[in-house]
Amino acid sequence: MIRRPPRSTPKPSSAASDVYKRQASFALGRLNPATIGHELLVDAIKKEEGDSFLFLTDRAPKLPKDPLTSQDKLDWARKSFNGISIGLAKTVLIAADRLYKMGYKDIVYLEGIDPEKPFPLSKLIKDYNGVPKELHDYNFNSIRVVQLPRDASAADASGMSGTKMREYVQNNDIEGFKTGVTQSAQPYAKEMFKKLQGIMGVDPVEEGIFDLISFSGDEMEEKYIPFVIKNIRRYGDKRTKALLMKKFPDIKPVDANRAVKQALDIIAKRG
Repeated sequence: MIRRPPRSTPKPSSAASDVYKRQASFALGRLNPATIGHELLVDAIKKEEGDSFLFLTDRAPKLPKDPLTSQDKLDWARKSFNGISIGLAKTVLIAADRLYKMGYKDIVYLEGIDPEKPFPLSKLIKDYNGVPKELHDYNFNSIRVVQLPRDASAADASGMSGTKMREYVQNNDIEGFKTGVTQSAQPYAKEMFKKLQGIMGVDPVEEGIFDLISFSGDEMEEKYIPFVIKNIRRYGDKRTKALLMKKFPDIKPVDANRAVKQALDIIAKRG
């Protein structure tokens, strides 16, 4: 079910009003989970003329890329974004069909540029316009496509993704996870983090365990030991040591051994 965003101001009763009524701008994505990176897409949709829609792929959860159910994704997206109608659709063609049946005659489809996917979804939308099928039957007057550049390696919001959020969960990094959560969803960040931990089988770090470390500014105490504590129960000491040396390439082997030993001592004291 699509929820329309409330209108804060009435639309003008002019020719522009008619365009607004018959045009819809939308995008489709997995958003598992939604992030500040997706918020940039939402903002771009809302800048286009007409009504704004965001469709989430309606598919069964499957690890590792799709941990959340469709309903969980939908609930989280609605907490993350304001001023846009958000719903579920199994495919982009079904999303287009739904908009057509709602009375829209012109659409704008926004999609990210992905060099690894040379066959964009926008081509499907255009190819099936006016081609009736059992699951979709639409015939828009116009279909305009807006392609948005994206740098997955960027350190700002443009590089944030569901993949990075799941990595934060895998690494028991709640603070990193929060950096990818939109402002409106911040009050629910810890709840979603724990939900994903449970689904992904990540053992949480006990509350207060870091109180046993005396943080003095030493890299051993500020970086190495906390990293080991977060990962050792899942990966074991040998694998965790290898991950530690990969994440901190300047660490000496003797310090990596010390970090593992001290982390194990802290966990043992905690009981």
